[in-house]
Amino acid sequence: MTSGFSLLELLTVICLVGIFSSITLGWYGGNQKSTIERVTNQRNAQEIVSLGVYATLGGADFVVPGDKEATAIRLIGGVTGQQGVWKDRRFSLENLRPTDLPGALAFVKFDSDLLLYDPAGLQP
Repeated sequence: MTSGFSLLELLTVICLVGIFSSITLGWYGGNQKSTIERVTNQRNAQEIVSLGVYATLGGADFVVPGDKEATAIRLIGGVTGQQGVWKDRRFSLENLRPTDLPGALAFVKFDSDLLLYDPAGLQP
């Protein structure tokens, strides 16, 4: 029997640490409204990327190559896993609306059709 953390547990912890640190650091900044908006967009981006990782591991077909917005809209609508322990499991971003995407997608980038979180938010 091996002990350790699975990739999913590690990704979940990294996302939670990122969310909490963004919120904590944001409150110490000068302009709280813009900071809150940025943190909200970062949190939404982390949710998009996290669900994208799970859906990818589950073999769900949701990526529109080169189009982050269309890919995120598919995740909002929901996709179904096709393999492994996620077979027939529904992945959906029920708490996000398409109107939330423009700010959040600034923190998401594509790398070989994989969604990645970009904390700097500099990707087009």
